Amino acid sequence: MSFDDTEAADEFFDFDLSEDQAINNRITTRFIRKDIKATFSKNGLFSFGRETPADLIDISSKGVLIRSHKKLDIRDEITLELKFDSGKSFKIEGTVVRNPTRSNIRYGIKFKRYNDELGDYLLETQKELIFK
Repeated sequence: MSFDDTEAADEFFDFDLSEDQAINNRITTRFIRKDIKATFSKNGLFSFGRETPADLIDISSKGVLIRSHKKLDIRDEITLELKFDSGKSFKIEGTVVRNPTRSNIRYGIKFKRYNDELGDYLLETQKELIFK
């Protein structure tokens, strides 16, 4: 297919979005990774040093979606530690922007700052092309 052919290019990029994808507010690619272990701790006087493991559902350079049984509230400030199987780790401060419904235990965490180093590392170490 030649991209000079406008009609062919339009057909190539024409796809239907499911309802879940249509309401996706993220503007960066979310990667699904099995080689990253995640822990977090709430930022606060009484929470210092109490790390809680979490299942990493997906990740981008701007935030993560995690699963945890520990209760978090919208606007909770946390420090997230991401440890790659390669040994590289990142400590990132973030804010809870999405909390679970009764039927799931997923939390959306937005990083306080865009993390170029994490974004680059995610791309460099991506082995499988699994992303949302």
